[in-house]
Amino acid sequence: MKPHTFLAGTALALSISLAAPVASAECDISETKCAVNGGKCNIKFRNHTGKLDGSGKNTWLGQSSLAQIVKVKALKDNGNSAGNALTIDAGASNTMNFDKKAKKKFEKVRISSPTSGTVDSVTMTCERIVAVLNGNGTCNIFHGAKQPNHTDNNDYQLGYSCDGGNVAGPTADDIYG
Repeated sequence: MKPHTFLAGTALALSISLAAPVASAECDISETKCAVNGGKCNIKFRNHTGKLDGSGKNTWLGQSSLAQIVKVKALKDNGNSAGNALTIDAGASNTMNFDKKAKKKFEKVRISSPTSGTVDSVTMTCERIVAVLNGNGTCNIFHGAKQPNHTDNNDYQLGYSCDGGNVAGPTADDIYG
């Protein structure tokens, strides 16, 4: 093979590989109201697991009361943590700074109950996180009973209802696809 043919082929292969899109599941918050306005992109999570009603609207859960500690953790696309998790006692609240999570390339947020093995966790998608950041940045976490005909092992699950962005989960699509 002649040197100039080899170099041309190598250059072509390199340009194609650099032009190919790179798959990334990273959550982009750069166009949210808080980021565009130069503010902090925070969501305040309130633990309402001990409350009997008021937080379960627009979800697939019937809100019930079981006061428990919850853990809120931002996750990367590989499932690893994107920084420190929040641990929130029943009746308390804590704020997650998504500016810091974005630098660690988070994809979603998982809300779980580390103290109760009979309560399933719930996941907030990037789309819902962006909606909350474009709203007032406040979410209530609650305990709920799954609707009849669910297919999971546990009858109870955590849920969330956010004033900002008018988002809630889990929905029927979250549970049944």
